[in-house]
Amino acid sequence: MIMVSKLLVARRSLKDTEWDGAYLDHFVEVISRLDARRHGFGAADLGAIQAAWTDTDKAAWAGGFVAKLQDGRFGHVIGDAGADHWGDDAHIEVTLIVREEPSTETQYWQAHVWDEDLTRQLNEFLRRVTNC
Repeated sequence: MIMVSKLLVARRSLKDTEWDGAYLDHFVEVISRLDARRHGFGAADLGAIQAAWTDTDKAAWAGGFVAKLQDGRFGHVIGDAGADHWGDDAHIEVTLIVREEPSTETQYWQAHVWDEDLTRQLNEFLRRVTNC
């Protein structure tokens, strides 16, 4: 519960700043759903976002990221808000990347248009979470 409160404080600190963005609330939802026991890492384990994307072709919001974890591993996370907008039909998919460094040839980089601005925005968000 402490991590969720840090996520919310960090999110509020970005409102109306250059780091604010339309998709940030969705990523807060995704990050808050990470569970270390179930997924192999949680929100507190995120070190840096390597790449992030959103899918604007679907009726419901979807997006994801590849993150370098604090322990040097990498994780791939996909979130889908579902028709109820983070209701019962929302879900996340989490995969630990077993390679030391993900490359552009890995399956985790396919089919997404990676957004550098969004990646920077999420890294600023993580920096603020750390400082809460």
